[in-house]
Parts: sequence; structure tokens; C-alpha cells
Amino acid sequence: MGTRARVTIYGGTHQDADRAFSTIKALDNLLSDYNPGSEISEINRQAGKTPVTVSPDVTQILRTSKELARETEGGFDPTIGALTIGVYRFGREGGSKISEKEIERGRALVDYRRLIIKGDTVYLEKEGMMLDLGGIGKGYAIDKAVEALKEGGVTKGMVSLSGDIRVFGSDIRMGIKDPGKDGAIAEFRTGAGDLAISTSGGYERSVTSAGKTYHHLIVPETGRPGEDFLSVTVVLEGNNTLADAYATSLFVMGKHKALEFLAKHPEVGVFLVFPGGDTYYNEAFTKLTADLRVD
Repeated sequence: MGTRARVTIYGGTHQDADRAFSTIKALDNLLSDYNPGSEISEINRQAGKTPVTVSPDVTQILRTSKELARETEGGFDPTIGALTIGVYRFGREGGSKISEKEIERGRALVDYRRLIIKGDTVYLEKEGMMLDLGGIGKGYAIDKAVEALKEGGVTKGMVSLSGDIRVFGSDIRMGIKDPGKDGAIAEFRTGAGDLAISTSGGYERSVTSAGKTYHHLIVPETGRPGEDFLSVTVVLEGNNTLADAYATSLFVMGKHKALEFLAKHPEVGVFLVFPGGDTYYNEAFTKLTADLRVD
């Protein structure tokens, strides 16, 4: 999935940790568009040509992705790959010369409604469409890895993939990176329950073309990077799949739509960092975490 995985357990055995890593690796083999042999890559290759028979995990995450796309009114869109892969080529060798024409071409191919799921088959209706599950895949893999650990009897631990983290049964002090400098802009404790944490930041991955830098959080409607936030951190009780997707979608929604969405979803804890360094956090964030300290 283009990043490193980390598993920490308190008690248990090396075999328990290995089971979590194996779960993540198996999902990487299915979901990662960085892996040319994954089922997602095969769906992309067959776009506009033929449906692809897929594994249950792929069906499940794509059905969830379509539900989230409807819920966020397209803020989260699993077909964003036409832009992130096809135009900007984030995390890929060779880069791309980015032009307005290419952005418009890619934007026209982003439409979750043209992702067709029937039984165990998946089809992208138009050639050139591409799935990119970077906004949900890591969260899903973390949930499955934690599930595997708990089934093995592990009661305390942490699993992380880049900015997605799940802590269960252990009270750990965490930091939210300051997007403008080294160090943390805020710190908090996770409590001893089961906390899902996901951060989306424009500083995480970018490409440069013709002297202009583009970060990887692309707004489906415009085909261009979101500009209202420097980072969005979401906390939820025990669900990294949703936390990952919400962090991505809130970032690209922009300030006004994001705050409207949060007003309708009081269960979602959020910590926002704006250009210039101002911050905002809601009541749910303070309830789900402990001992919040903001720089």
C-alpha cells in the first residue's frame, strides 16, 4: 500500500504479530494499486472491457466505498484513481507532465456511480477509469489485522499504517504532526478502550510539474488538490475503515462542507489544522481522547 506497517502487542507471541502482518500483506495483494498483480489493478486494466471476479474482501471494501461516496456526496470517491494514478502518478516512478487538459480528462472519468458491483464481480463502465483505495484501504487492513490479533487472544496492542493507527486496550500518548514544522501541534492520550485514528495531510505525498507542487488529496469535483486544510485528523471508536475514509473526504470537501458534515455526524471526532496554523477540534474529539494538549 505504498507505506510501512507496524504492529505492537503487549503479551502474546511472535506468531500473533506475524498473523497481523500476514493479514495486512494478503490485503495488500488484493487492494493495492501499487501492486500490478492485485485485484484492484486488474479491475483497472479491464475498465470499459469486462467485469472482474474478485475476492470477498474486495467486494466488501468496494461496497463500503460506494456507501461512503453517497454519504459524503462524492467527497470520498474510490474512482479518484483516474486523477491520482492516471494524471498525477503519486508515488510512482517517472512522474507526469501535468496539464489542464490532462486534469480535465481525468476529472471526467471520476464517478463512483459507474462502479458496478454484481455478486462477486466488479466493473468500471468506462475505459480509463481507475480505482484508488488509498483513502480507505489502509484503514480496512488495520481493522482486519486487529480482528486477527483479538481472535488470537491479544487484548492490548497497536497497529499502524502511515497516518492510520488503531490502539486497543492500552493508553498511549499520541501526537498530531505540525504540518508547518518538526514536532507535534497537539498531543493526547488514547484511553484504554479501542480508538481508531486517521490523519490526512497535504504534506504527506506530492509531485512537482513545471515548478508547481501538487499534494495527493485531490478534490473529485475540480481535479485539483484541496486547499482549505493542512491536515485533518479523525478519531472514532474502533473503526479505522471509516476513520480513514472520513479523514480523506473531510479534507477534500473543504471547510464549509466539512463542518456541515460534522454537524450531522456528532460521533466523529476531528482535529483540523488550517493554512496559517489555526486549529479546530470538536466535542467528540475531546470525549474520545484524554488529556488533549494543543501547542
